[in-house]
Amino acid sequence: LVAVVSPQSTGSSGINAEYGGVYMSGYLDVIKDVLARYYWAPFLAMRGALTMWSCLTSPFFSEGEQEVGEVSELFVHPIRALRPVKITGPWKLGPHGFLYDKGMCLLFRGSNERLKHTAKGHEALFGINVNLIDDFTKVHLTHMDQPNLIIDLTAFQNTENYEVETDPKGNEYCHVGEKESKWMSDVLGKDVRLMFSPEKTLSGDDMIIQSLDPVHIIGESSLQAFSKEAGWDVEMERFRPNIVSVGHDAYADEGWQEIKIGDTVMEFDHRTTRCLITNVNYDGVRTADTMNNLRTLRPRCEKTNKPVFGSYFAVKQTGHVKPGDKIILVKRRKV
Repeated sequence: LVAVVSPQSTGSSGINAEYGGVYMSGYLDVIKDVLARYYWAPFLAMRGALTMWSCLTSPFFSEGEQEVGEVSELFVHPIRALRPVKITGPWKLGPHGFLYDKGMCLLFRGSNERLKHTAKGHEALFGINVNLIDDFTKVHLTHMDQPNLIIDLTAFQNTENYEVETDPKGNEYCHVGEKESKWMSDVLGKDVRLMFSPEKTLSGDDMIIQSLDPVHIIGESSLQAFSKEAGWDVEMERFRPNIVSVGHDAYADEGWQEIKIGDTVMEFDHRTTRCLITNVNYDGVRTADTMNNLRTLRPRCEKTNKPVFGSYFAVKQTGHVKPGDKIILVKRRKV
């Protein structure tokens, strides 16, 4: 580009103005040419940005899946009927339930009848504090009237050292030991035996007690709705959940057929029927209101006619679950 300018008629500012105008005109022509040839580029860029945003906001969702809640609290019950242990980190979910969950139970001595959680004077059990110690390999039990008791879970690996017994329903159990059973009997005031199930012991590297019970889930909003209808603040502990879920509407958890939590997959198994133990909290305080409210406000099981509250989920894919994990709904069910 050459500009021939007479110095007598045009100053330096005139030269710059003329040169700048010509330059800008050429620049605009280049832009027009690019847009004419690549008019589709902005649309492609926008589509790519939207795709990236979708991947970042829902990286593990398959078609039809959606986030419906979050794990607020996680509990396991090393001994059925006793207080649970609150889990704060990742916890193993095996094919039959959470690690250590309900791996041990109490049987009445001489009858092989399992101690049931009914209003039969067993509130003394709630005075036992339960903890997991030594890298979660031992159960530590404390009671105000008894010396501390430690149960080594690794001892259950060698089931050939134990005699297998069968209860009236055909469930197999092994006696933990006379010392442990006497400790429990002294607390309860009744002659019982502390048992573990050999079927809840895995083989190989994972030879630790596992629960055959499915995973018990209750929504926090469901409890809040029930409490509002009942007219008093009902404690979650009365219902013994493994997982307390948050972030969804009341009773929405009752419509989940299949869910993903962490790297696990669970499928609805059955509704939780309720008994008189809901009338007792972990402090041993008894009230008749809970069961009466359940009978009045909640649906009934068709087979047992007992009120239902909460849901059990079977394990389809093992892995680990921790508080804060998102709950992904894979499939709904009709309620």
